[in-house]
Amino acid sequence: MPDGVVLKVVIADDHVVVRDGVRWMLELEPGFEVVGEAGNGYDLMELLSSHPETDLVLLDLRMPDMSGFEALQKISESDLCVKAVIMSMHDDPVYVTRALALGAAGYLLKSTDRVELIRALRSAMSGVPYVQGELTGALLSVPSCGSKAIGETLAPREVHTLQLISDGASNKQIARELKISPATVKWYLKNSFGKLGVTSRAEAVATALRLGIIE
Repeated sequence: MPDGVVLKVVIADDHVVVRDGVRWMLELEPGFEVVGEAGNGYDLMELLSSHPETDLVLLDLRMPDMSGFEALQKISESDLCVKAVIMSMHDDPVYVTRALALGAAGYLLKSTDRVELIRALRSAMSGVPYVQGELTGALLSVPSCGSKAIGETLAPREVHTLQLISDGASNKQIARELKISPATVKWYLKNSFGKLGVTSRAEAVATALRLGIIE
């Protein structure tokens, strides 16, 4: 980043103590200015519309009213020239893969230190997505597929189940949503695993995302 350039940052997290901690870390580093904070996705989008000069958003995924995933989608569909870096407690590769697929420029855990936070933000601004070190190994284990044909035989209920899993739903929550038994949910998952050639929920969702079967 050129000398003298100040990057304008918005922090979006529903926990005030997290926002305060991140603000403190950024204020210790020359070249960064926190221009606003939001506690949910709706407030974030309003803040960005009133501060179109924002360069970076540090974004939590699990927020009330509008999640970070939904906010990412809206940012990617907007005319805003802003980079979004996820800062989450979730280290599941499903979350990482989905966030990157929705346009996130980086993914950090809330346990990150100030050095890695600054490194990630600078990397995102340079156009190179940044994923925190301990998450990269899990991502490498997720299979990549070059053809959508693998997922074409998935039944609509199997696709719906994978979509709900990618949204963070448990088997019990999926059963309530689809009005089926938890045993049927497990059956849908077993069938999906076989059709996608995977062995876990994380691999199934990541593969479905890459193939465009779910969003």
